[in-house]
Amino acid sequence: MPSYITKILLFVWILIQLVSCNSIKYVQENENLLKDNKLVINGEKNKDSKIESYLSQKPNRKTIGIPLPLYFYNFGNEDFEMTFEEWMEVHPKKYNRYESLFSKKQTFIIYKNKRTVNNWFLNKGEAPVIYDPLKTSRSANTLKDYFISKGFFEAEVNFDTLKVGEKELEVTYNIETNTQYLIDSVSTEIESSVIDSIYMANNQNSFLKKGKPFVFEDFEKEEARLVNLFRNSGIYHFKNFSMGFWTDSIKGSYMKNVLLKIPDRLVNRNDSVIKLPYKTQFVKNINVYTDFSITDQNRKVKDSVSYKGYNFYSFEKMKFKPKHLMNSLFITPEGMYKDSEKRQTQNYIRNLKTFSSSIDISYVENDDETLTADVYLTPLKKYGITVDLDATTSNIKPFGILGKFSFLGRNIFKGSEILELSLQGSLFNLANDPSNSNNFFNGWEVLSSASLRFPRILFPINTSKLIPKYMAPTTNFDANLSFQKNVGLDRQTTTAGMAYDWKSSKKVSHRIDLINLQYIKNQNVDNYFFIYKSEYDKLADAEASIGVDVLPPNEPENYQEILEIMEDFLNDPQNAADYPEEYDSVSDVNERHDILIEDSFVPVISYSFAYNTRENINDNDFSYFTARFISSGTFSNWIFPNKNELGQRTLRDVPIAQYIKTEFEYKKYWELPDQNILVFRTFMGAAFPYGNSSDIPFSRSYYAGGSNDIRAWRTFDLGPGGEFNNLEYKVATFKLVSNLEYRFKLSNKINSAVFIDAGNIWDITNSNLVSEEGKFTSLSSLQYTAVGSGFGLRYDFGFLVFRFDIGFKTYEPYLPSGSRWFVNYNFGNAVYNIGINYPF
Repeated sequence: MPSYITKILLFVWILIQLVSCNSIKYVQENENLLKDNKLVINGEKNKDSKIESYLSQKPNRKTIGIPLPLYFYNFGNEDFEMTFEEWMEVHPKKYNRYESLFSKKQTFIIYKNKRTVNNWFLNKGEAPVIYDPLKTSRSANTLKDYFISKGFFEAEVNFDTLKVGEKELEVTYNIETNTQYLIDSVSTEIESSVIDSIYMANNQNSFLKKGKPFVFEDFEKEEARLVNLFRNSGIYHFKNFSMGFWTDSIKGSYMKNVLLKIPDRLVNRNDSVIKLPYKTQFVKNINVYTDFSITDQNRKVKDSVSYKGYNFYSFEKMKFKPKHLMNSLFITPEGMYKDSEKRQTQNYIRNLKTFSSSIDISYVENDDETLTADVYLTPLKKYGITVDLDATTSNIKPFGILGKFSFLGRNIFKGSEILELSLQGSLFNLANDPSNSNNFFNGWEVLSSASLRFPRILFPINTSKLIPKYMAPTTNFDANLSFQKNVGLDRQTTTAGMAYDWKSSKKVSHRIDLINLQYIKNQNVDNYFFIYKSEYDKLADAEASIGVDVLPPNEPENYQEILEIMEDFLNDPQNAADYPEEYDSVSDVNERHDILIEDSFVPVISYSFAYNTRENINDNDFSYFTARFISSGTFSNWIFPNKNELGQRTLRDVPIAQYIKTEFEYKKYWELPDQNILVFRTFMGAAFPYGNSSDIPFSRSYYAGGSNDIRAWRTFDLGPGGEFNNLEYKVATFKLVSNLEYRFKLSNKINSAVFIDAGNIWDITNSNLVSEEGKFTSLSSLQYTAVGSGFGLRYDFGFLVFRFDIGFKTYEPYLPSGSRWFVNYNFGNAVYNIGINYPF
């Protein structure tokens, strides 16, 4: 066994030994630590983790079989003195020693810090779970109730306890389910003919059918289905208590008959109770109060507008256009009453982000049995300003300070539009400073952006039949301008775009970027050889091999001289014959230089599709898939008539980038016992240049590494493929990455994870700048898949998660064959990643 694995296993073994002997530290003499719960169902071990959730008492949470939160708690001291005076009394020698070295005030601070650290362990850890026979008995009864709810009416549950160590005990619940009861028949007694006809027309969707198990949950689902069905079929007065199920058993069998009873509704009228049949009711009037607040209940409205059957009221001057606000309402005049229309209206208006999320919609029954719907909306503040300050870190920018000023404007054109303006500035410390300044903050970046969102599709023709309003469509206009100083080649980027977003269902969303224009200008190409030092080193190697000494020092002010020397060498055909290897190397440097300093104009059209099964923020068992199709320069031949000397379409002498790109990403989350989560993620992307372009713009190429990617390598440090090179920024045209991460709790706020990342980038354009090892030519190229593994800690602040991950180089595809596994698997060559929130 390799020595590094032996060391790791020894470290883990020692750690387990140190903490395991301490697991009963706070278990008293007459108590037992609940070590484990076992469930045996009909003689077999339980495999359904959901059943264990019905137990009233569970052992301390475990990770890989180890109760780490308990060990964390045991680092603290339950009996730590609560006051300084108590501590002085209990520890007189310690107090006197501290006071002789420090003042009394400083000794108090030492005590206070000790108490804080002690309480932190107790609060973040998990106290030992002491076996409680009453809770165990309660658990047995709960389990019996659970199996009865599944149709096992004769289920039997008992439990046994077993000593498994000093002050440690495990509980085994023995469950005999016996025979499960089934539904023999389903009949109805429905007095209202309207209700009966609706029921019969939709009976095929019933959860209760002959031969199915008699499961309580199915009755709850059927009740919810019927209430939803009737209340979305115009039956305004139907409630959960309007119906009931009666059952009886068939003698000598394990079958039950089910009877659904729905009587007519009872109404108080003239001091007496009468029965009235249910009726289909319609909404006659719709009143919308556009600026309601609780203090306006007794005020008179000042402004009102009627539009297409809707009545809009305002207590001040009307600030919303009825035409656009009507688009938010799914309740229709003279339309049948539907519960779903109320929910759709509330959800749609919340998504506008113009009104308070508390949207009250109430119905009043009129004398003619029609309904009036009253919609009460409370506008949010029209304008908002926020200022943020943050610290940043990356392998390129070790430390930085970021400030952001944002302006938000609501209802800009009286149609619930949202305008956002922001100005963001960053100061940072660069590892490589092209300016050679002595300032700590030797680089900066400024980004200004503007976005305008319309809650509808803006298009010359009506798209409401193709994308109806229930899909919550939006039109987004975005523009931003950024400047950099002492960052790479000091890139200036200008971007403008128009996009449509909508959701065709709860799980499926779409986005079309009708146009996204990006102009990239490198303002300081004199930094090229200073930033890409490996390129200068290749020129120096060629110079040394030839035996000359003409290159000046690698400083930005010498850029033009270095360029002239390189071009003079390449322009002499004799050099190609006399020094073929050196000539090829210098030629590659020249070609890569021309690619990386080139300004570019990228006009993109794209479509994105996303499928997400996540029900809500607490759902940790779901899958997510997204696909994106991108085309740049699609209509260049028709829009841009000008060409340069190379025959490329240009805009103001800047080449138009032409490429097609496809990207796919899949994520799967599994929720495991004890709030642990297993996550799998895979990403694949490919870019194909065509027409104008022989390569992909640097900003649109793929890179590998970083805190959200393959964490054992820094950003831009990996690839392409198995090629070994010293390039500072490694990019390519094809990327394949997969991640597997197991997340588990250490304490209430502290989580941890172990992970494996695998993947790489490759070239698929057959570029002469990339070796064969860096190209993806067949499935055999997957032998150059890099593998990283590691672990991390995450602290949950509630509103964000602070993440620290350590990635170890497990398989390095650029090393010689046979010497790629675990060569640099150590802390010295590990990559330490800091991030905010989870990587995926």
